[in-house]
Amino acid sequence: MKARLTSEESRKLWQDYQSGDMYALANIMQSYYSDLFHWGLRLHGEREFIKDCIQDMFVQLWKAQDSANSVENVRSYLLVMLKTRILRELSKKHVTHQSILTDEYAFSVEFAADLRLIEEEHEIYQIRKLEGVLNHLSDRQKELIYLRFYQSLSFEQIAEVMYLSRQSVYNLLQKSLGSLRKHYDIQSR
Repeated sequence: MKARLTSEESRKLWQDYQSGDMYALANIMQSYYSDLFHWGLRLHGEREFIKDCIQDMFVQLWKAQDSANSVENVRSYLLVMLKTRILRELSKKHVTHQSILTDEYAFSVEFAADLRLIEEEHEIYQIRKLEGVLNHLSDRQKELIYLRFYQSLSFEQIAEVMYLSRQSVYNLLQKSLGSLRKHYDIQSR
């Protein structure tokens, strides 16, 4: 697995890509593929569909390199771009067309792959408990928790990815954390 790029490295690669460097775009893709793939799976669970969307997205980027804008945060830009592509492709297929238009879409949280790495039963129990608590959240709340704590995005980046104002992100996070506390306490009893 390729190490995560620093913001300076990713901005430099983006500038190189804008200048026509095919290897810079390939490096960006290799560096962010895992993040993009896992993000995409949370929006739509069909693995091959997500792989196709990521590939199409990078092909589109390559074709548009002459007109590519400067980007402050490459990872959040790519996350937004992938989300847009997924929603557009789903609307073409007329899959959950109404839910796409209302901005209510499924967003899942699973820790199953990580459980193989955890050896102690107590930790597995805590993860299962957390997974159960997370399932009480709305899909938008789960998406926010994932972006903030798994992808480590800033509030501004989350607002961009989720098409919300920064204040709405703060409010939704507060509501989400309150709900997590409430449901975690109920399960602890």
